[in-house]
Amino acid sequence: MKGKFKILLASGDDELAIPGPFEVRFSGEYVHRRLIPHLTDYKRGKGIADKKCLEYRKRYNLDYSQYITGIIVFPGVLPQIVDSPENYIPSEIPQHNVLIAAGLHPDLMEELIKKAATRGCRALIAPKENPAWFDSHFEKKIKKLCMTYGIECVFPRPFCALEKSGQAFIDEFLKAFRLGRPQFEIKVNHRGIIEDVLVESSAPCGATYHVAAGLIGVKKEEAVEVANKLWHCYACLASSKIDTEMGDSVMHLAARINLAAIKKAVEKSDWEGKAC
Repeated sequence: MKGKFKILLASGDDELAIPGPFEVRFSGEYVHRRLIPHLTDYKRGKGIADKKCLEYRKRYNLDYSQYITGIIVFPGVLPQIVDSPENYIPSEIPQHNVLIAAGLHPDLMEELIKKAATRGCRALIAPKENPAWFDSHFEKKIKKLCMTYGIECVFPRPFCALEKSGQAFIDEFLKAFRLGRPQFEIKVNHRGIIEDVLVESSAPCGATYHVAAGLIGVKKEEAVEVANKLWHCYACLASSKIDTEMGDSVMHLAARINLAAIKKAVEKSDWEGKAC
């Protein structure tokens, strides 16, 4: 099922450079420290995972390296308005059918999509981990552009909010790679202890597996509190700045999404203490 997908990743550089006058910074921190490590089972990128998490992940075979056809890294600091964005796009980009673009200057994203359309792109996933990346006006513009090229597109805010939306190719991709809004299944033994946790869908940052591994052996009634601590220890990289379009920070939204996932799993578990 996964074999039909070819993924191209694009982001700004993960650098600490400070923008000068009339410049902006688009960091690839999320892509390089969370998304790439998760998609390659921590064989690439800058992210790290503890031994317990790495051992737990083995049951799912989460190294998707063979499906990643390329990673395009753009300068992290660019002019506020890029007059010639085509100069930043590689003359040749890999064939792909799923483009994941995060932490990317809007002018570059628009030009990249036009180029991607010539290289087989069928789906754009552009998560919004930071309100500075793009606004709703730009999102509408990109949707219209994608429609012109027959490209499905989604703009989850944050990435872990992404769910199936009725767009067939994207929905199939999420199912094949177990990505999107976190979903757990908890198995409890006769003593009320969590004996296993099954991940049905993981946040693209990989935090879901970190939480799942840490919940095994925990008392069921303590699961929500422990899961919340585990999630915070994994350090969400979504922005803590207020997104004026939703009246809260993207980080807070991510926290609520992950907390809701574990609460739902606990509610679905067997409260009589019998093995589920």
